[in-house]
Amino acid sequence: MTSEIETFRANLRAAGQPWSRRGVIIVTVGIVTLGVTQFVGQAAPFARLFFPLLVGSTVLIAIGWVMLIVAVLRRRRWARTHDLAMPALDVGEGRR
Repeated sequence: MTSEIETFRANLRAAGQPWSRRGVIIVTVGIVTLGVTQFVGQAAPFARLFFPLLVGSTVLIAIGWVMLIVAVLRRRRWARTHDLAMPALDVGEGRR
């Protein structure tokens, strides 16, 4: 029984890959870029790069979130078509 559940979970996890992994990476890069943008906006020689970096980091975060949503939808679609059949509990004669 446990191996069936583990197999189901592994297949469910695989149904959303590589979308969720790439989505997390892209969102992380977008957030780090957003942090870099804060420092670039304060430095006089690099101030002209502020708005392009701001727009780029926002676009990266949005793309990453879209990829995460796609992963969730793919997992839900997979789970709907592959039901985990749980065996009936064996109720003994003395228990009711």
